[in-house]
Parts: sequence; C-alpha cells; structure tokens
Amino acid sequence: MKNIDQHNVNQKKEFETVGSISSSKDVVMSVKDCNVFYGENQALKNINLEVGKSEVIALIGPSGCGKSTFLRCLNRLNDTIDSCRVTGEFSLEGEDIYSGDMDVVLLRARVGMVFQKPNPFPKSIYENVAYGPKIHGITSSKRELDELVDLSLDRAGLLEEVKDRIHSPGTSLSGGQQQRLCIARAIAIKPDVILMDEPCSALDPIATEKIEGLINELKENYAIVMVTHSMSQAARVSQRAAYFHLGDLIEVGDTKKIFEDPEHELTKNYIHGRTG
Repeated sequence: MKNIDQHNVNQKKEFETVGSISSSKDVVMSVKDCNVFYGENQALKNINLEVGKSEVIALIGPSGCGKSTFLRCLNRLNDTIDSCRVTGEFSLEGEDIYSGDMDVVLLRARVGMVFQKPNPFPKSIYENVAYGPKIHGITSSKRELDELVDLSLDRAGLLEEVKDRIHSPGTSLSGGQQQRLCIARAIAIKPDVILMDEPCSALDPIATEKIEGLINELKENYAIVMVTHSMSQAARVSQRAAYFHLGDLIEVGDTKKIFEDPEHELTKNYIHGRTG
C-alpha cells in the first residue's frame, strides 16, 4: 500500500484535471480557481467546475479530500469559520456570489442545503416548510403559503404520509421522513441549486432508496451537487462525477465513464478500491 500511495503522490504533483469541467447542460454555477485555506493549511487547490441545470453531479473521493469544503463554498457556509479563507471566482447565474453586494441570506435561499443528518426545526411539519417562504416574502397570502407547503411536501414525496398530522412536530417523524422534510424545506424557497452533503449516510436502506428516488425526480427542476462516499449511490443518481484527492480535483466527466473507464490513475485506484 505504501508503494501505491507514494505512486499516487508523485502522480498528483504532475496532474492536470482530466475530463471536461463544463456541463453539457445550461450552466447555473461556475467556479474558477477555487482555493481554500484553513489558517496556513490549504484544503482546496485551483478547483474549476461548472454545475448545469437538470443534472446531479456527485463529488466523490476519500474522507478529508475537500468535497464538503468545496460544497460549502457554493453557498458561503465557510464564511462562518473564522480561520477559513476562500479565493477564486464563483458565479450563480452570472452573479459573483462573493461580491460585497451579495446578500448571503438570499444566496442561501437560492442555493439550498441538505445536511448529512436531518435537522428539522423544533417546529411543526407545516412551520418547517413555511418558515423560509415567510422570511423571504415568497407568498402574499395564507392560501398561497398553504399551497406552497403542500406542493413542497408533495415534491419531497412526503405529503401523503403527513397530511393528517401536518401540525405535529417535525422531530416526531422518522429519520428518513425528517430528511425529506428538510428537502421540502429547501425547495419551498424555490432555489436554483440544491447542495446535499451525504444526505443518506444516517439513513437505513429503505429510507435511502426513497431519497435517491426523490433526487432523480428533483433533478428535472434543479441543479443538484451531492457529496457521497457511496460509489453505488453516485452511479445510481448522478449524471456527472467529480473525483477529489488531497484537495485537488483530479477528474470530471460522465458518471458511467468515470466508473467504467476513468482516464487518471488516481481515479482508477479509488474506483477499484486500491486507495481511499
């Protein structure tokens, strides 16, 4: 294993990102020369990637390679970490999301986030979904708000399961239902992009299957960027995959090609279980 690791390190020093960073779809988000530092330690190095409409792009790679750090760059969650410094160009529909004029609250409405563990608010199911639209003034009447809550729960595949207890606490739901509630909460504020950081890692296989089915449906209306350690999950739900290794983006491309015929040796070693 030491020989393989040393071989990988030597390769990494010389590589250029393999594959196309561009999406075949209309570009929603574009990242150029992303670098992230925690104090003096560099976590991401010159990352270039585009996210397209109606696609799921899976960020794959071993633990600690920078996937979640990159994801948090896309809605500026890294701003909450004092030691973190981000450089590069990040655009959402042509707007610089790191400009001084960017309202970070509105940015995080346009770029929604679903975390590893379900985190419903300590409110009713209804209020969990209604909270964002109320804050952002998305609806103009109680009737519109009720319709939006129902629509969001329906799109999240949850309405039929909770319609008779919609005013019960969101925390009373099962883990899988809570995660779908969090997805309903994210889409209720009509985002352009949905970020998912290991959305199924805390769920059982049945709940995971429901979430994956939901992701396949949601991609028709949203750009989705998902971090996953599950190779089989990435193969099932994503159209493109991006392989990260020690802070570098090694290879980007069609998921089927990445898994069956990767171009870079580092990617091959990871896909075939020789590293990671």
